[in-house]
Amino acid sequence: MMLFEPIELYQGYGIFLRAGAFFFLMPFLSSPAPIMVRTAASLFMAFTFVAITVPSPDLVVPSHLVEMAVFSVREVLIGALIGFSVQFIFHLCHLAGQMISMEMGLMQSNLFNPLTRQQETVLSTGLTMLVVVLIFVTQTHHLLLFAFKRSLELMPIGAVINKTTVVETLVVDSGKIFMIALQMAAPLIAVNYIVTLSFAILGRAVPGMNILILSFGVRIFAGFSALILVFVLIVQFLIGMIHDSPERMLQFLPFR
Repeated sequence: MMLFEPIELYQGYGIFLRAGAFFFLMPFLSSPAPIMVRTAASLFMAFTFVAITVPSPDLVVPSHLVEMAVFSVREVLIGALIGFSVQFIFHLCHLAGQMISMEMGLMQSNLFNPLTRQQETVLSTGLTMLVVVLIFVTQTHHLLLFAFKRSLELMPIGAVINKTTVVETLVVDSGKIFMIALQMAAPLIAVNYIVTLSFAILGRAVPGMNILILSFGVRIFAGFSALILVFVLIVQFLIGMIHDSPERMLQFLPFR
């Protein structure tokens, strides 16, 4: 007697591909976690969800390699889409950190980011690490796994992808990254504008003063002062974005 029917094995293969693509794009699992750990986690999710989900009536074991290849690409694409929905917050923090660092004059102060394995500004690295901490502190990682299980119900393995929805979702949400990052950095941009305007007026009033050297320290001090004042608001905003990430995962499903 077989432990799994052929249709269940095929369903498990699809879940494995979707979960693998999902874990590959999760920033706190993609780079820091070894590939064996991510593969084992994908296999575990495949065995678990095969046992608790019913195969779709439209799911048929393919008879040709071409059908298998199309099926594999489709499930990887779906997993990548829902993974990008979580990665959205990290791209947002990276861009906001770059903007704030540029306004404060800290673009040259780079720090190694273990999530991306690249040299980034101190504020970009700090914000992305803060998001990881908030995800686990708020227990959102449990909701992300539940949302992945829900995705198997809303869009079962082998479902047809709506290509128009995929392109529209990617374009709209990619545009939101710049807009929201600009809103997060807006207080620092305003402070830098005031400091620059003040020193421009001071430079005209006192031509002999070295405005360029003096403005560096004042800009950093004013930037950190403003950052401390709005830091609580930034954390509250990030918590709201993190709480919305499971729902955003389902919104990225190309089934509508």
